Amino acid sequence: MKLAIALMSGAATLAVAAAPALAETYTYGSFLQPTAVTMRDGQIPFFERVKERTNGEVEFESFWGGSMGGPKELLSSIDNAVLDSGLIVDVYTKKALPHSSAISSAFILADDSLAWGAAVNEWHLLGCEGCKDDFADNGQIGLAWYSTTPYVLQCTSPVSTLADLKGKKVRSVSRLADLMSAMGAVPVSVTVAEMYEAMQRGQVDCALGSPNYLNTYNIKDFVTSIIDEPIGGYVSTLTLSVNLDAWDAMGEENRQIILDEIPEMLADIKWAAFEDDASGIADTKAKGGQVVKPDQAFLDKLNELRATEWEAVIEQAKEDGLDDAEETVASFRAILEKWQGIVADIAHDEAGKQTFEEALRREIFSKVQP
Repeated sequence: MKLAIALMSGAATLAVAAAPALAETYTYGSFLQPTAVTMRDGQIPFFERVKERTNGEVEFESFWGGSMGGPKELLSSIDNAVLDSGLIVDVYTKKALPHSSAISSAFILADDSLAWGAAVNEWHLLGCEGCKDDFADNGQIGLAWYSTTPYVLQCTSPVSTLADLKGKKVRSVSRLADLMSAMGAVPVSVTVAEMYEAMQRGQVDCALGSPNYLNTYNIKDFVTSIIDEPIGGYVSTLTLSVNLDAWDAMGEENRQIILDEIPEMLADIKWAAFEDDASGIADTKAKGGQVVKPDQAFLDKLNELRATEWEAVIEQAKEDGLDDAEETVASFRAILEKWQGIVADIAHDEAGKQTFEEALRREIFSKVQP
């Protein structure tokens, strides 16, 4: 954190009590590029609104594209105050964030990205003390999470059946890797930041991810077939984690402004992702790529694994050392059920976006203490 201190003359010193708070610039790190829709249409406008509403007292200086660390490094960079804030993906730091990663590992169950994304925020901020403790142990506070849009298989060669998938090297992590293995594929663990190069070099044949990966990570350069079947999604992208000392230094009034602005940011991110999904698929089709339906054997295997997934999530959390795995999962599922009801009739249009933002503000962020 860089504190900009104006030199004051002896006369100016007499007026210190009446002077406004000094401006502070806080660093933010992301492995994404600023052109990624979640950053371009969500995070960056959020930073601009915060600067304006705090009269410049809180300003963020952003470091993009992993220049200050990739997905595996950002948690420790914020903990060590190399960065004041940043974007965290908990599946790469499971040992440090056991409560959070237990829920985010339930990839294949995430059938509604609006409900899951909202539930993750409420659970972290209002319902999961263990989550708060995990982040505090890493010197930071998590403030805003978003879920991806539903994952689909995106491959460099024609794939539409369970038999086609056999032996394919698929970029996948956590429980998605277990799913791919059970379906006959070979899971390959590379981060999203490494995905383009892995496809380019033939290290992976397919990637499991949102269709907006086609544009965000430019894998449309290689993808020739997309299986049109949602396979869950990643629900816990922590787009704003803040070092505890930096958070404290902002002051209560400015912290409240940040909390007030988060619902709009999360709605902006989600609706931008919806639009980019459609754009990525259209661009892939335009260059000859195909969108195909899976065969029944593919669907049967997917549904077979989903049937016992919550139990598997609990067992995996226990193996990862989480003592209260059952309670952790049960507390999240209760909040998820609530949000499934709230978002049931929300359409993916501008009116729906406003309704979603208002629900986030009413149910969660108006209840968080700055």
